[in-house]
Amino acid sequence: MSTILGMLIFVGVLFTCVMPFFLYINRVNSLYDQTVIEMKQQDQDRTLENIEVYAYPLNDTDNRISLYIKNQCPLTVEIVRIWVNDEFYSCSIQIPGMNWNITAPINVTLPESNSTFYVKITTARGNCFSSRTNPLLYTAGSGWSGGGELSINVVISRDYHGTVTYNIKVTKVSDSSIVCDDDVTLTGNTPSYFKKVDIELPDTYNVKITKGDTLLKEEQVEVTWQSPTQWVYVNDSNK
Repeated sequence: MSTILGMLIFVGVLFTCVMPFFLYINRVNSLYDQTVIEMKQQDQDRTLENIEVYAYPLNDTDNRISLYIKNQCPLTVEIVRIWVNDEFYSCSIQIPGMNWNITAPINVTLPESNSTFYVKITTARGNCFSSRTNPLLYTAGSGWSGGGELSINVVISRDYHGTVTYNIKVTKVSDSSIVCDDDVTLTGNTPSYFKKVDIELPDTYNVKITKGDTLLKEEQVEVTWQSPTQWVYVNDSNK
């Protein structure tokens, strides 16, 4: 009888103490394995992020900067911070895979003389991407410049809503060869658009921006090694 009672007590202790402990250990191991898998997936997603960022002023003397952000990966990317030098601006911008977005203008303090602006963004996955137009230079009396690469940067600003298609055409003056002939459609309340046209060699180029049959702007710009980046601003207003 005592043997049976001892066995029953042993079985009771086993089920009330030992078995829950083993179940707890198995649950902890399962949570650990799940966390490891999630961290590996997060690291892989962070590695896959590929974003092009272009910061640009709205015109040659404006104190506002917008960002053209192009998501080059198949994942949806969330932008959580925009940095201008050492100052950051919190935001929450969702950009689907292989898509682009334009941020709302950011007011910056313009200096009384000269200043350099470096712009970058931070994603929710922890990646940082610098603007490809860094550094932006502002000189009192002459306005914005900078970029550092052989290119023509076209900025289109508008102050109304609706769907509009613009054509941006850049040709080399010397031989009339076409460097860029792109259409871009802005919808809704998109306030501006940025187009970086890469140039192979210094030369004089004709830049023409049209909206349907309406010519918005046409001018010739000279790209040199001393001034490798030229900016062309277009203001499309219904007023």
